[in-house]
Amino acid sequence: MLVGDQLLLLTHRRPITCALLSESHLMEDKNKNGEEEEECSIDSDILASILSNLPLLDLDSACHVSKSWNRAVFFSLRRLKSTPWLFVYKQRTFSPYTLAATAYDPKSEKWIELKTASPVEHVSAARSSHSTLLYALSPAKLSFSVDAFHLSWRHVAPPRVWRIDPVVAVVGRCLMVAGGVCEFEDDRLAVELLDVESGEEAWERCESMPRYLSGSASSTWLSVAVSAETMYVTEKRSGVACCFDPETKSWTELLDFSPGDCRLYSRVIGFVGNRLLMAGITGDEDNPTGIELWEVASTESPMKLKFESIGSMPTACLEKLRGIDSDWPLTSIVFNAVGDMVYMNNAAETGEIVAAEMEGGKLCKWRTLRYADARGHAGERLIVACSNVSFSDLKRAFRDDLRFSVMV
Repeated sequence: MLVGDQLLLLTHRRPITCALLSESHLMEDKNKNGEEEEECSIDSDILASILSNLPLLDLDSACHVSKSWNRAVFFSLRRLKSTPWLFVYKQRTFSPYTLAATAYDPKSEKWIELKTASPVEHVSAARSSHSTLLYALSPAKLSFSVDAFHLSWRHVAPPRVWRIDPVVAVVGRCLMVAGGVCEFEDDRLAVELLDVESGEEAWERCESMPRYLSGSASSTWLSVAVSAETMYVTEKRSGVACCFDPETKSWTELLDFSPGDCRLYSRVIGFVGNRLLMAGITGDEDNPTGIELWEVASTESPMKLKFESIGSMPTACLEKLRGIDSDWPLTSIVFNAVGDMVYMNNAAETGEIVAAEMEGGKLCKWRTLRYADARGHAGERLIVACSNVSFSDLKRAFRDDLRFSVMV
């Protein structure tokens, strides 16, 4: 048997096609001779350990080699963490607003084109929020999706207050819409909440956003971070911030997302697990000198925050994020974080995407993700998001007729 060759292919994380074919041919020969299927000669624990290092798409192929390999795949899932994929969506700027998606799998370090037989046709522009949420708001409805591949969209009645550029977030079982209100509405800071698990589509008015956000209460000027229990919003420029508790339906007092030892002209926030992170740009728009990252933690005083440095973006990555040939100023960055991965890109849709991994409480393994077709073209706009993708998410995507094509 070609067990040694199989192990060599697997442990070097090369494509496993040859190993799968050799094993499957052996099984076919046994079945033709009327023999019972033989257990795989590789020790089951060793095989499961090897398979746990494979990308998800290769794991799906391995399931079909034999019954013993199928069992080993499911044993390997005990060791396998969900994989934080990055998704880049290109949406047409005219009706129908269909989405075309590509994804980056950090485990295989490959870009993957995603194709579905029935793409969703939106009636308005889609946007992303707090990394994992996609939504599209129009006067007729609010559509949103939170599943890993954003194949399932839920459509609900629009908020009662007419909005153009609100902050939209899913906190626990609640869908929240805050600010971004049209000028002729009475309350420019209005907040509405919808219980998405109740089965009803009744929007509830909550305490309005704090008055000190009256000049910036829209998704353009605010950065949002969401955990299972709360939502933080901060002004990108000033660092003035507050958080919303969906249980009490109220806002905290003023918070200050400004590290005392570092002057920032723009910042964005996001959660990695239950850890609140902040990325800030130093220097000025025309001459950014660096991007620093901190973990933000509360102290004994609920209104006082502690900032612990977790990394600095390497200069080479900063230059590629900005776009080395671009004369545009770096006004803001897009921050996506999920699992143990952090992704950042230029909000002006120039330059490359920068990725880093969280290990031991610090960011490391910095790299840029260069993929030419991920940049927008005339008549298209880009939406960047990320999701923790599990093996069950992948199998569900196959059932929903999503096709995967690894790009070279």
